[in-house]
Amino acid sequence: MDLGEAIKERRSVRKYKADRPIPQEHIEAIVEAGCWAPSSANTQPWRFVVVTDRETIAAMAGAVHDVFQTISKEALRRGEKRVAAFCRFVRGHGGFFADAPLVIVACAKPFEFPLLKMPTTTLVETIREIGGMEVDFEPIVVDTVQKSVAMAVQNMLLKAHSLGYGTCPMDAPIAVERTLREMLGIDDGLRLVMVVPIGIPASARVRAPNRLPVVEVTRYHQP
Repeated sequence: MDLGEAIKERRSVRKYKADRPIPQEHIEAIVEAGCWAPSSANTQPWRFVVVTDRETIAAMAGAVHDVFQTISKEALRRGEKRVAAFCRFVRGHGGFFADAPLVIVACAKPFEFPLLKMPTTTLVETIREIGGMEVDFEPIVVDTVQKSVAMAVQNMLLKAHSLGYGTCPMDAPIAVERTLREMLGIDDGLRLVMVVPIGIPASARVRAPNRLPVVEVTRYHQP
């Protein structure tokens, strides 16, 4: 499949054929595509938790649905209608994946420079004490791992699409991170970044939403 074609044809799919499991070789191909993403200093901070057990996947989706359902009801009781509406929106868009035959939880390993032999938080604090108050080091030594994982996920979305699968990159389930950690036995040293359900789409490919023209999102700097 042509790369440009794959980029434009990929869609976020929210309904899957539950009776169509994904072969192991396809799972490994999707994860391998993620492993070829760029990362700062080639740290490759991504770690992937692959979930194929149907009961576990249903429980994950149910946990997301239930927590936002509860908050929505409480918001209504307090007269916070807009908050309740938002929680209902997240409930629907965050807990729909119960029928997905595969879910990959993308996690980030904290950024570390082996030669420094110190935690990144200590590095940032020390630089600030020395006089680097005007420089924001968080994006390059802390947030960089999440950016790397996001790029890995994009590779995985495109690879899955090329194999005929639908996907949906999600961060709403991270709202119940503690519950997901307990369900999946995720190490405390990893940070959950994204949840990606994958499966054969249950319906025909949906029409692409409109995209802003290049001219509207681009500014050429003129010195």
